[in-house]
Amino acid sequence: MNLLVERARSYIGTPYRHRGRTPRGLDCAGLPWRSYADLGVVLPDLKIYGREPYKDGLVQAMIAALGDPVWRGKKPSRTMLQVGDVVACAFVEEPHHLGVIGDDILYGLSMIHADGNVNKAVIEQGLDDRLLSRIVAIFRRPV
Repeated sequence: MNLLVERARSYIGTPYRHRGRTPRGLDCAGLPWRSYADLGVVLPDLKIYGREPYKDGLVQAMIAALGDPVWRGKKPSRTMLQVGDVVACAFVEEPHHLGVIGDDILYGLSMIHADGNVNKAVIEQGLDDRLLSRIVAIFRRPV
């Protein structure tokens, strides 16, 4: 079992909270940051951002925290992803959502993320083609 995935999964059901960094509330950036912190890895954090975090330096903050992406583009192949990767997603053009790649029986991979739209909580969902097509950067920092 991947330690980062294990920690991220421990927050499933945690309420969504914009800029949240505690077990009482997390957002999509707070989930990987909190999961790494739980494992003793202190990362630089982007604490102040609006509802469109790409305008406030989301990708630059990810690079500062996790290093250069191992891949950047549009719709990676499943073989590029590894369990424990942190991914940036774009729902329109610019990356503004983060998730942690897990494993799934049906899809082979899943994404654990703080969903602020529908579920209003940290969830894990199978990485179907629709979600895969939204990934625009893959970050890999083993614990």
